[in-house]
Amino acid sequence: MQKNKPLKLIIDTNLWISFIISNKQNLLDSLLFSEEARLLFSKELIAEIQQTITKPKLKKYFGTNALEEMLSIFEPFIDFIQVESSVAVCRDPNDNFLLALAKDGKADYLLTGDKDLLELKKFGKTKIKTIASFIDETKNYR
Repeated sequence: MQKNKPLKLIIDTNLWISFIISNKQNLLDSLLFSEEARLLFSKELIAEIQQTITKPKLKKYFGTNALEEMLSIFEPFIDFIQVESSVAVCRDPNDNFLLALAKDGKADYLLTGDKDLLELKKFGKTKIKTIASFIDETKNYR
């Protein structure tokens, strides 16, 4: 990690859902509050999170304003990216929007639990990692 330059992170929907349900957002707190990281979002990522939290099996975990509340908590650490690129690399085409966000946002990391994305390991300069391997890799920088 370069000093004085925050890491640009994309967090996949599956991790946001897990963080919220298990109340483990604190895994990111030390990075965010020390200004060592920025979270990259796009309208596509927000739409996917919104669509996911309204699914019948997950709906019971989320209030009506869950997404807005989450975004307001993290707002000081979020950069919204207008995605212009079109990417067709991932085995699951539904995940390509995250790679386009990584490209246009010049992300350092894409954090996910999705096997189709993890299989890529890297996209351009963006490393694709699980949250556990990311924390392990970056713990020496904090």
